[in-house]
Amino acid sequence: MLDPVVWSREVDNAPLPPLVKGIPFLGSALELGSDSLGFFVKQYHEIGPIFRVRAADRQYTVLAGTEANQFVNQVGTEFLSSKEFWQEFSQELGVKDLLVGLEGEAHQRQRRFLQPSYSRNAIIHAFPEIIQLMGNLTADLRSPQRLQVLPFMQKLICEQLGMLLADCSPAEYHSDVVKFLQTALNVTVVKQWPAFLLWQPSYKRAKQRTLELARLAIAKHRKGNLNHAKPNLIDDLIADSKQQQRLFSETEMVAAAVGPYLAGIDTVANTCSFMLYALLKSPNTLARVQQEVDLLFREGIPTAEQLRGLSALHGTAMETLRMYPAAPAIQRHVIADFTFKGYRVEKGTHLILATTVPHFLPQLFPNPCDFDIDRFQPPRSEHKQSGAFAPFGAGAHLCLGQGLAEVQIMLIMATLLHWFEFSLESPNYTVKPINNPTLSPGNKFSVCVQRR
Repeated sequence: MLDPVVWSREVDNAPLPPLVKGIPFLGSALELGSDSLGFFVKQYHEIGPIFRVRAADRQYTVLAGTEANQFVNQVGTEFLSSKEFWQEFSQELGVKDLLVGLEGEAHQRQRRFLQPSYSRNAIIHAFPEIIQLMGNLTADLRSPQRLQVLPFMQKLICEQLGMLLADCSPAEYHSDVVKFLQTALNVTVVKQWPAFLLWQPSYKRAKQRTLELARLAIAKHRKGNLNHAKPNLIDDLIADSKQQQRLFSETEMVAAAVGPYLAGIDTVANTCSFMLYALLKSPNTLARVQQEVDLLFREGIPTAEQLRGLSALHGTAMETLRMYPAAPAIQRHVIADFTFKGYRVEKGTHLILATTVPHFLPQLFPNPCDFDIDRFQPPRSEHKQSGAFAPFGAGAHLCLGQGLAEVQIMLIMATLLHWFEFSLESPNYTVKPINNPTLSPGNKFSVCVQRR
């Protein structure tokens, strides 16, 4: 457990955390909007592991560093809740609560139900189908051409997860799913886009079609028009609907069925895009990975065990997640007073856990701005230090699909690098990450691609 010096339930006479100086009216809004992770790292070095920050009319308390991650992992459920931040997003899907906003036993019950569908085991048996699907989706990439990386990855991943977890292709619904997710998250959760966007006809249509896709997947399963051998998420939801005491209502069932289409287009797609960029900026690393993946496919479709054995590919995926984390920070609502590092955090406080600040601390990851794929191999194993590595969040709401995502990232990148040769349009190109709503390379990142 954490040292009592780090946190306590006693708050008497403890001062509030120091407030970061900002510009009049806006506070630190501009820095948070342009590079929130860089801002948090800077304040950690200058102020410490706890501070307050103002962004226009909102104020947050920020916890950062390894001890902050240990705190949320060990006792976070006693003091923090995510319910408030996901209520409006849940309402956009027509339900009161989603897994990400549930707490306590209700959260545990639903998490246990959904876990098998989003685990590593859900993907490792389907390598042949996934690779065949990738072949179909990349069939037109035959001659040298320009490729917008993020939209390409989003389509690839949405199709894969839709077929894997729901046995129903998103097909012409894909662009609607992307628009719905990005708009809803940016308006209702991150609150960096204006609320009127939820009333625009284009968004309303995207939301309606996203829910329509989920209903289509459920109807397809109920009719028995299936191609998969093992039960998937939709099968499990239908089985639950036949129980006398069902876990999901009909509307909650539809919202859960949307999950496969949303799961990777904001996280896995960004990670694969950043990973390709990092490899193209590091030719020596690319050569190591290329050699590995070519050997991997030498005898046909690889197995999960063979994929796990690719140390350079795995190190590249891990280093990408360190430098470009899927969840740079998480938001919580404080439900009970506590002190952290001698400062008072009151009930009702809007809290930001800057979980990935440790990724850029040199005492944990030497030369943190260098892309070094050997950090994760023994004897270094830098990511195994307590509280040091948290690319998918922390605490009770740690990303449900973390294991699936790691396998999917490695399989996608291994297959693409075996089939295609990629190059930057300019060797001096530098990607400029944006918050949309999580860390993203944006749609401007393009490469030249041709078959090998």
